Amino acid sequence: MTQRVLILCPDATGIEGMVKVPSLQGVHFSFLPDWQSGSTALRKENFAAIVAQKQSKKQGAEAFVTEILDLAPKTPLMLILPRREGPSVLEALKGGASEVLFEENLSEALVPCLEKYLYSGYGLLRRHSLDELFDFCIPVITTTEMALLSVTILEKLREALGATCGVLFREGGEGIVPYQVQASIGFPDDAAAAAFLRRFGGPLVRRSGAVPVTFPADELEGDAPGGRWPLDQSRVLFTLRFDLSPGSRIFAMMGLRGTPEGAALNSPLLNFFHRQARLSLINSERNAQAQSLIYIDDLTKLYNSRYLNVVLDREMKRSERYRNFFSVLFMDVDFFKRVNDAHGHLVGSRVLVEVGSMLRSCVRETDTVVRYGGDEFVVLLVETNAEEARLVAERMRLGVESGRFVAELGLDIRLTISIGIAAFPEHANTKQHLLNLADQAMYRGKESSRNVVYLATPQNVT
Repeated sequence: MTQRVLILCPDATGIEGMVKVPSLQGVHFSFLPDWQSGSTALRKENFAAIVAQKQSKKQGAEAFVTEILDLAPKTPLMLILPRREGPSVLEALKGGASEVLFEENLSEALVPCLEKYLYSGYGLLRRHSLDELFDFCIPVITTTEMALLSVTILEKLREALGATCGVLFREGGEGIVPYQVQASIGFPDDAAAAAFLRRFGGPLVRRSGAVPVTFPADELEGDAPGGRWPLDQSRVLFTLRFDLSPGSRIFAMMGLRGTPEGAALNSPLLNFFHRQARLSLINSERNAQAQSLIYIDDLTKLYNSRYLNVVLDREMKRSERYRNFFSVLFMDVDFFKRVNDAHGHLVGSRVLVEVGSMLRSCVRETDTVVRYGGDEFVVLLVETNAEEARLVAERMRLGVESGRFVAELGLDIRLTISIGIAAFPEHANTKQHLLNLADQAMYRGKESSRNVVYLATPQNVT
């Protein structure tokens, strides 16, 4: 996000030359000569900072500052005055100016002053009313969906700190990935952010706390050597931890061009925002957990048939968009009624749990295992054609056939399973048709030898 600065000055030629320095590269400056054009711009755009020169001798400094801040109350304002002496300085500060600069040394003072407010968090030091604090946090407070909330938190932190980039992540990614990207900004994509975390996630977590921490970016690279630092514009890194439920923590990392002072890091705005964002993350996590219970089978803890409809819809849309494919396995435990009749339903339930666990172990993290009902299971294999699905199904069939179920109870129950396979779009191009064909293929196996894998019968697909 490009930072925008308004320069409101009758003769902007000199100032334009002053701000053409490497440290302000990438900042967009709007040079406007009079209050009429300046007020129009302030009504249409948001600026990260304003530099203004009092234009009318009849208007006092306090009135001029107030007029600007009425249109941009949350924006740092640097007022240029002709001389140090006189009441104008006190009037400007009383009106709410963040800084007072003087024409006599403007060439030396302007760039460092802009860097303070654009890169070092000095805008956080302004006194904020309670209404302003709530206004700043409203986008976070009113968001419950985790993905959108994560992006919103990063955007608000970038707005407050003038950050060049950022990533919000949690511990405990899928498989061997130790960290999961919640959202990122300033990276090419989330994959680039994930690669960054694979290298630097550990040092970031160790340095993060429940209060903001900053440190030079070079130190982080020293903790995890092995290549060029990927965030060239970031001289300083800002980290903050959000403690949610026990064992659940989310971390924010922001790349900054400057170093915020301790007072800025402990400002009421940042503290208030941290508390509100943490509460919103807790609520969002609880909401996601409640939603997940709707899709989880109580017995096996696999997904249930409700979720199968959701994931089938998602995969069909994804496959149609990217010309991918996937396969569905429909399976049923052979003669399962005999287990219940011989050992009782409690043992039968335990057998289903172990069968579900075995099926889950045969597939990837990206695949979906569903208890469809009773002793029926459905498995969705992403980016898998029919022949590849047959290999997976055979692995499952052999796993069940060679298994010894509920052995810890002193039993030695042997089972077999019949599996039907249908592939999208090879066999069907609708959700219901795909499930029906896989189900029919399974029943062909049940009606023949059982303990077998059958592919769906090819049909014309329109």
